[in-house]
Amino acid sequence: MDAKAIAQAKARTRRAVDQALARLTPSRRRAAGISLAQRLAQVPSVRDARTLMVFLSLPTEIDTWPIIRWAWREHKRVAVPRIEPPPPGRDVPLSERRMVAVLLPAADVESLAVHPALRPGPLGILDVADPAPLPVGELDVVLVPCQAVDRAGRRLGKGGGFFDRFLGDPALRADVIVIAFREQVLDEVPVAPWDRPVPLVVTDAEVLRPASPPAAEA
Repeated sequence: MDAKAIAQAKARTRRAVDQALARLTPSRRRAAGISLAQRLAQVPSVRDARTLMVFLSLPTEIDTWPIIRWAWREHKRVAVPRIEPPPPGRDVPLSERRMVAVLLPAADVESLAVHPALRPGPLGILDVADPAPLPVGELDVVLVPCQAVDRAGRRLGKGGGFFDRFLGDPALRADVIVIAFREQVLDEVPVAPWDRPVPLVVTDAEVLRPASPPAAEA
């Protein structure tokens, strides 16, 4: 499959998943976030982690707030992604900026929307204000979002490539876990040579451990 055909297949898959997720009710979304946190808490690497990197979910993504609250109760450090701003005086496209991990201070709040350290950031994602990046070598587990994933460990992202580049850092030694709604697990996901397969997928319904994630098609 050539690059154009792969891109078209990815676009079709993203649209189909968007339609499926749009049908989820608010109560279903809340229940899924709680179920996901319960399953993650039983994964040995998550349970034993000192520092857990968790993305701050958008309304269309599975809710990560329950797992963040659990991590704080277990006295774990929670890191979150941040897209670095451009250097002063330079106009750097968003697609070329680096994603880093930054610590999110524990707070006794009802939701991330009222967390005092957070503000709106690029792409509508909440962002920690003016943090110092955390060395990736200090991360024990990284929870990764997806648009879709299949049972062989092939992950389809949102299209920005931020997590793919972040996970390619040679200093990263953390366990990588894709988290998603059960509706995001497909029979097969289109991939390109640069897409990274994942060893573990956790949804609100199950834990998937692909034995040997296949390489992407050339």
